[in-house]
Amino acid sequence: MTDGSPLRAPQLPDIRHVVILMQENRSFDHYFGTLRGVRGFDDRQTSTLPGGRGVFEQPDARHEDGRVLLPFHMDSSAFDAQAPTFLPHDWETTHAAAGRGTWDGWTGAKGAECMGYFTRADIPYHYALADAFTICDHYFCSVAACTDPNRLYLWSGTAGPGVDGTTGPFTDNSVVTSNPVADWTSYAERLEAAGVSWRVYHTPGDDPIEGDFECNGLSYFKQFHAFPEDDPRYVNAMTKFDLAAFAEHCAEGTLPTVSWLVAPQQYSEHPEAPQAPAHGALYVDTALQALFANPEVWRHTVFLLMYDENDGFFDHVVPPIPAAGTPDEFVGEEAIGLGPRVPMLAISPWSRGGHLDSQVFDHTSVLRFLELVTGVHEPNISAWRRAVCGDLTSCFDFDLPDYSIPALPDAQALLDRAIAGRDLPPVPVPDGPQTLPAQEPGIRPRRALPYRPGAELAVDQAAGRVTCTLTNHGTAAYHYNLARHLPPFTTTGVTVAPGRTHTYTWDGSETEGRYDFSVHGADGFLRRYAGHC
Repeated sequence: MTDGSPLRAPQLPDIRHVVILMQENRSFDHYFGTLRGVRGFDDRQTSTLPGGRGVFEQPDARHEDGRVLLPFHMDSSAFDAQAPTFLPHDWETTHAAAGRGTWDGWTGAKGAECMGYFTRADIPYHYALADAFTICDHYFCSVAACTDPNRLYLWSGTAGPGVDGTTGPFTDNSVVTSNPVADWTSYAERLEAAGVSWRVYHTPGDDPIEGDFECNGLSYFKQFHAFPEDDPRYVNAMTKFDLAAFAEHCAEGTLPTVSWLVAPQQYSEHPEAPQAPAHGALYVDTALQALFANPEVWRHTVFLLMYDENDGFFDHVVPPIPAAGTPDEFVGEEAIGLGPRVPMLAISPWSRGGHLDSQVFDHTSVLRFLELVTGVHEPNISAWRRAVCGDLTSCFDFDLPDYSIPALPDAQALLDRAIAGRDLPPVPVPDGPQTLPAQEPGIRPRRALPYRPGAELAVDQAAGRVTCTLTNHGTAAYHYNLARHLPPFTTTGVTVAPGRTHTYTWDGSETEGRYDFSVHGADGFLRRYAGHC
């Protein structure tokens, strides 16, 4: 098999078009923590922080007296909740917030504002999409860092150097349109070599209303700047095809097999942009209405909406942590990812009905899905990610399509309302009595998962140790995070292949005969073991 050649015949023949829109800088809890039926603020299978508090009770770095800060509502009816804001979201502060799995450094690394969240009343369009289609609550960003490395993963399966590159891995925003130093092969080039149609819909430039905000990941690759201007790779990646062109191609029935949409800053949902969620909703709605307007296009299209990273916003679910030494997953002693949870919505006739998918995904899952649609392989994806992260097919029921068009809120009216809120006062950060937020009541239908995890403890009093046997009777690899609740407070990642087991040993001689640890996994799996051995 040569890179760029079809891996096999396409596996999902009903899908003729995949449209990918990666928006900016929102965590799952920040947007959807109160949505009914997801793993949000009502989650009770959560991590325990050093000291014994729950994960939602984050140490408040504004004070030195042990106070905590809970998630707080950014109430758009009373405050200018969609005003521009900025939180740190670089490699250093994201790893500091994570604490190598202790997950207790959020306000110190990101600022107290990181604990803010929206509800349905604040972002009704986004909640309506979740109710109409399928939302993923175990989709994580690929890199525990900022925009550019995560977009490199979306467009190429790695942040470098890949199987044929010489630069990277990149963990900051130094590789941008104006400094294109990535040099390995992108997925778009593989599609081109295989004769699969594709295009990036964007407007080059830094105009906040029209420009692509340097978020076109293909422009980070130096080869795209070197292609002749009449080369299809240059034309499709580097020249202007805006949202109006996308709508025109939908109407004409000339949409390519793979489309990447890149929103201007104003519409990217980046927190630095004014009224960003409402502007983003209008952009998403414009794209969806273009698809809905041509029934023949819509009936063969999957629209994937995800967010590149969490900005600095808190999310309570600790992501899968690769074991030390996992190939292609570390920079020095720090894991590249997975990073914090971000929203992901699978929008298509095969994902209607307000379903929930709790399989583990990251940005490489989008490429895995494209592999099945196009037959074109992406060799840059690490073996660990291929094992731990799914290919998105569980989001869909290809036997029961629903071609009806959902009734969605008026996105322009929502934007007008958000703009009117500019005169309201800024959102205050609580500094007194607080209560934990609650989710909307109710459940939602769930997609089937490939997981059957298990954990069994054996105590050997004579040897002074305990062993925990982790099993996997499912059809996909299952990742466990094992968190110690005695010093040193560390979290160890273990990935167990289908049909295999792994044994974790606690040596009681190092802890005066005590043991206390938790085993966490996807879909809320939790076992806690404590005692003496």
